[in-house]
Amino acid sequence: MDETETQVKHGNYHNYYQFRAEDSRSDILRECLRTFWNGNNQNTVVHMIDVGCNSGRFTAKVRDVLEQVGARVKAVGIDIDEELCDRARAEFPDIEFIGGNILTIARQAATTDNGSDPIEQCMMRLGIERFDVVCCFSVLMYVHLNGGDAGLRRVLDYLCDKGQLLILELQAWKKYRDQVRRLKRDACQAYPLYEELEWRGGGGVLEDHIKVYVRSKGFEMVSESAEKSEFDRQLIFFKKRQQPL
Repeated sequence: MDETETQVKHGNYHNYYQFRAEDSRSDILRECLRTFWNGNNQNTVVHMIDVGCNSGRFTAKVRDVLEQVGARVKAVGIDIDEELCDRARAEFPDIEFIGGNILTIARQAATTDNGSDPIEQCMMRLGIERFDVVCCFSVLMYVHLNGGDAGLRRVLDYLCDKGQLLILELQAWKKYRDQVRRLKRDACQAYPLYEELEWRGGGGVLEDHIKVYVRSKGFEMVSESAEKSEFDRQLIFFKKRQQPL
């Protein structure tokens, strides 16, 4: 594998779909969304953003799944890696892809009211106050390792503020430990905030910290896939309370 230190540290692997070309997430998404999606939305446009979209292939799949269960979708993807965004734009010209580091964006949103937020700019272009669906697949571990507990909470705050339905794919604590070893092995680097993390623990303890926090931001967990993907990860669905899709 030809991976840069930045790719290992932040997870923006350029060969990601070589080892995760096709998996069961599409089927899991379709099954879960069918249980509570309002088919009447087919006459309105549903706005979706995929945070950490890589080269856009799964962004396009999620859009297709949403349309299959009764939505008309306007999809957006954002990724830390501009080269991956360029690839995505070339392959999926009907989806808007923007570059940006979600950890940096969330930090700035928590401290300033500036117009440099690319997601806010996108929302203004679309004429929306929030996205109907916010997806974040296998990204929060990298946010957590690079930004610590405080950085992860800021990103969760930001995502909760921007959407009504939140779909998360979380990585287990074992994956964190594997990633720390990988960064040391492949890039001779360490995550400085790793040892300070209080949100940690196997057996679902880490995931429970995140679930409890999202619920505290005004969301209810409406579905949790019974089936795990080949990568031993579940999809978790949260919906803003008292705000129907």
